[in-house]
This record gives sequence, C-alpha cells and structure tokens, in this order.
Amino acid sequence: MANTAVHDEPHAGSALSSTLWIAAAFFAMFSVLVINGRPLFYFDTVGYISQGTAALNKLGVRSESPLEKRNAAAEATGESHIAPPETTEIDADNTVDGSRSAPYALLAGLLARMGILEGLIALNALAVILSVWLPMRVAQRQLGFHVSLAQMVCLPIIVASLGSLPFFVAYLMPDTMAPVLLLSIATLTVFGRSMLWWEVLLAVVLGAFAVVSHLSHLAIAALMVPVSVVAALTLSRDRWWLPPAFVLVILGIGFAEQSMLRTAAKEVAHSEVVIKPYITARMIQDGPGYRYLEKTCPNAHVPTCKLYDALQLSDDPYRLTADHIVFERSARLGSFRLLEPEDQKIVADSQIRFFFAVLRDAPFDTSFAFIKNTLIQSRWVSVEMTLPDDAIVAQNAGVTGLFLGEFEQGRLSRNLDWFGPVTTMQLMLYAVSLVVSAVLLFWPGRVPVRIKALVLVLLLGILVNALVCGGISQPATRFGARVIWLLPLGATILVMFFRRSQQFYSGGAR
Repeated sequence: MANTAVHDEPHAGSALSSTLWIAAAFFAMFSVLVINGRPLFYFDTVGYISQGTAALNKLGVRSESPLEKRNAAAEATGESHIAPPETTEIDADNTVDGSRSAPYALLAGLLARMGILEGLIALNALAVILSVWLPMRVAQRQLGFHVSLAQMVCLPIIVASLGSLPFFVAYLMPDTMAPVLLLSIATLTVFGRSMLWWEVLLAVVLGAFAVVSHLSHLAIAALMVPVSVVAALTLSRDRWWLPPAFVLVILGIGFAEQSMLRTAAKEVAHSEVVIKPYITARMIQDGPGYRYLEKTCPNAHVPTCKLYDALQLSDDPYRLTADHIVFERSARLGSFRLLEPEDQKIVADSQIRFFFAVLRDAPFDTSFAFIKNTLIQSRWVSVEMTLPDDAIVAQNAGVTGLFLGEFEQGRLSRNLDWFGPVTTMQLMLYAVSLVVSAVLLFWPGRVPVRIKALVLVLLLGILVNALVCGGISQPATRFGARVIWLLPLGATILVMFFRRSQQFYSGGAR
C-alpha cells in the first residue's frame, strides 16, 4: 500500500503539472483574442467566406449565405442592401479565383453557416500544438530529456506567444498554416527516418492541410524540398532520400488539390480557375519586367503585351506598383482589371512564361530584385496588418457567421497606444532569439545535432517564406510576422536542450 501511494503521488503531480503547462500554452495563444474581445480579420476574410459559400451551393449544400441573411435582415428593417465583395463569387465570365485556397474557403464558408467561424481560431491553436508536440515527442523518445513532454512543447509556445503567434491564432486567415507547414517539413526532415508510422502520417496530414491552405504555401513547400535533401544528407547517408520523399508527398498533395480544383470548377461550375498575375505585377514593379515589355511590345506572341498596352493609358507612376496592377479598376491607376475578361485570363495564365522570359532577358537584374525583396520581407515582421481598420471592417460588414457577434474592431484596434511599445518589445525578442540561436547552433557538442538541424531548417524556412512572399508576390508585414514567431520558438528549444546537456555533464541528470 505504501509503495503504491509513493508511485501514485508523483504520477498525479506529473499529470497536474502537464495539465497546467497545456492550459498556460493555450492561454498564451488565446491572449490576443481575450484582450481584443473578438477575432482579428482582414480584407480577404469575407472573400474566403463568400467563395466557400458559393462552392457549397454549387456542391448542392444550399442555404442562404451570410451575406444573403444580412441583406434579408436589412430589407426587413428598411436598411440599404450591402453589395457583395468583389471577386468572391464565381464571376460572370465563368472564372473562379484560384488565388484563394478552395479547401480553406469551404471550411470558412461551412463554419460561417453554422455560426461558429471562431472554429478557425481553435483550428489554428490545435495545429500549432500538434506541430510542436510531434517533433518534441520524437526528440524526447530518441534523445532523452529530464522534463515532461508537456513542458517541452508548451514552454517554447509560451515564449513564442510573446511575439506574433497569438495575433495569428486570433486571425481569421490561413496565415498560421505557413509556420505549421515549416514545422511539419522540419520534423519529417530531421526525424522522419526513425518516426513511428502514425507519427509520419500525422506530420504529412498537418503539412498537407497547411500546403492547401494558401497558394504561397505550395511555393514554400517546393523550395523546401532541396533544403530537406541537403539537411537529410548532412545528418546521415542512410536512407537519406526518405525525408525528402515525405516532403514530396506533401508537395504532391498540394499540386493534386490544384488539379482537382480545376477539374471541379470545369465539371461542377462550368468555369475555369484563374490565378491573379502576382508574379507578372511584381516583375513589372521591380523594373526588369517593364523594361522587357518596352523592348518586346507590340508582339502578338507575348500575351503580357496586352497588359503593357493597358499600362500606357495613364502616366501616373503608381500605376506600376504590384497592388495597383492586380487590383485597381480606375482609369488613372488600373490596368489588368481594365482588360476584357478573356484578356485577363490570357495574361494571368502566361505569368510563369513571362517570368522565365524576363529571367533570360535580364538574369542579373531579376536575381537582384528577388534578393532585395527577400531581404525587405525578412525585416518586415510587425503585426499591424492583423489589426482591422475601418476599411477592413466596412469590407466585412456584410457577413455574419461569428459566434461572438459581428465583424467589428476590438479593444486593440480602438486604441493603438500599445502598438509602438509592443512592437519594440517583439523586435527585441526576435533579435535576442536570433543571437541565442546563432550561438547555440555553433556551440560544439552541447546541443544534439538533430535539434540543431530542426531549428536550422526552421530558420531556412523563414527565409524561404520571405523569398516567396517578398520576391514573388509583394513584401508585406503580414507575411513576415506570420512565421517570425518560429524564431523564439526555435531558440527556446535550443536553450532547453543546452540546459539538459549542462545538467548531464554536471551530473544533474540520471
């Protein structure tokens, strides 16, 4: 009896400690939601909901969309109707916007219809917990550790929550899935050869959902394949091909989803998928693309000359910025949107060919522009774009579906006195994390090689994210902030294993 009590007490204490760690991690991730009083959202939140609602209707899951419900209520009270947001439904010219993730849009539309759109926030938190739990579980089993698995998982998340993490957990956008993708790829790259089959399956499922959640994630996964190959070869030549093969499975699922989207659009909606010409617009703004068009156009064999002609309708220099090229409709700043729908599709479909044509024409200038944009993007890590302003609130005003109420500014947006000090504190956290990571990565013999490799792959993933979002699309603080919390998370993991090594060498571990 006495022995049983002795063994039960530590077990009960361990269970209580693990519960407290898990509760603290979730509280840290939900801290911004609690302080703000409601979710954070963006211009495109309504786009995902409306596109998901349209897709559900096409699939036969019919009911009033959130916008239709809102307009019905407005009609009953005599208020004016709210116009649907631009480019969220299937357009009159039978095209579907492929720039948004169809699976994420379907999920958002379904949750909005159920009146629990906050389920996206729960999904964000669960995905983060699982993507950190998996590598820590494998590391504890293979490398040994003197603290509980709950502490190994939750302490890095709590430290990361001092940065941008809780802002993106509360954000009704798919951005949290970018770091989840990087964590899944890093886990498979470093531990994939010795993971249990269900652990591999879970990592692939997490990575697959992440890769189909946003178009930029597909490009990130593609660029992480060579990173996985090099890292796997560096760690061991034994079955070095297996981790990159797992990453290729995730990438393949992403391409399969794009193929299925096009098939479904054609068969179900009798429409074609069109992806906005972000790459074309980026290369025109950077200069090499516009100079190439100046030399080449008019040319019937270069579809992008149609866009070049539209750019000549005005001499305003701001018409050449990527955002204006892709989205603007005015005569002074617009170009792409002023084209006929068929010409828009032709220009959009030719953006990859345009990229390689410009690269061949000006390889140095194009490469320099990519590097410059990547460096700019890597420095832009503020959370400002997660905070809805009046224009964002107005864009989402026609949509219901939140359990907590309507799309309105919360406490954080109403008074921004906190923003400057918090941004400074977060930048200091990232700087300290980078220094700590650099020191411990180069410190010989004290941190296990596989833990160093895990963190190094995450750091390279942050740079890949900057390359994709800054170099190919448009540098924006939102894209940098969505992954930068991996920096304090990785630094904390390094510190934990460094302390474990210290205690081992000093005789503190048994």
